[in-house]
Amino acid sequence: MCIIPPSYFRTAPVTQGKKFHAFTLIELLVVIGIIALLAAMLLPALGKARYRASQVNEMSGSRQLLIAWRLYAEDNSDSVLPGYRYGLNATDFQGHPVNHPINARYPWRIAPYLGKSFDIMYLNENRRTLEIFRRMEDPDLGVYAASVFPSQGINSVFVGGDDVELPPTERAFDRFGRFCVLKTAEVARPSELLVFTSARGPFEGRIVPGYYVVKPPYLNARRWAVDWNSDDGPEAWGYVHPRYNLRSVSGMVDGHVENFDRRRIQDMRHWANPADRADWTLRALQGP
Repeated sequence: MCIIPPSYFRTAPVTQGKKFHAFTLIELLVVIGIIALLAAMLLPALGKARYRASQVNEMSGSRQLLIAWRLYAEDNSDSVLPGYRYGLNATDFQGHPVNHPINARYPWRIAPYLGKSFDIMYLNENRRTLEIFRRMEDPDLGVYAASVFPSQGINSVFVGGDDVELPPTERAFDRFGRFCVLKTAEVARPSELLVFTSARGPFEGRIVPGYYVVKPPYLNARRWAVDWNSDDGPEAWGYVHPRYNLRSVSGMVDGHVENFDRRRIQDMRHWANPADRADWTLRALQGP
């Protein structure tokens, strides 16, 4: 028989006088400082990632707009989508006709080629503006408002025509030449002519990142401010908004999308089909 000695059941000796220390104030401050430093290093990276994601999202939306723009031309004997023209047909989500000035703006006229999805036209932070319109008690007011603030404005004066600025009538063409593209076949440089670009406009006393038209830097003279200033009103730069590190997302006739810096967005060769220099202006043709 095995006899287990009493010492086997003894517990380990307890160390007398052992003390456990909490963090000192200095140690806590050091830890907090390290956490703050890491956060300061991480937040800019996160901000850049969100910024880049917004830019990529708008570029994707611009490409879809250009596809819809091309589909419109295919359905209308090569005629381009009108920029801002009177007396056109357009309907709301229920198929009810919409009146002036809603039908003069491009959103409700291009909507059928986007599955009537305004989410494609209202992107990123501008989506909140669309949600405001959707929650309006008066649906007719919501339909009106939704026609005003898409994220990208259309180059109405020189692509599709603008009845406010200079209607593309035969009389105007006789005087100024074919300044405005009305058929896609008329475009001399499809990879260079701008159709849509990032825009901003006034809404209820503030500025929102979207508007239905963008106006050129020159017409018969320079019309934009010398340089971009975010404190200026939207009209100072023709409602163009270089919101991505002073670049604007710009969709071209051939379907590709670029990010135009402040210099390129002011080059009239990207705005007008007949423009042959950056500061080109519209001039009356010389008589015989």
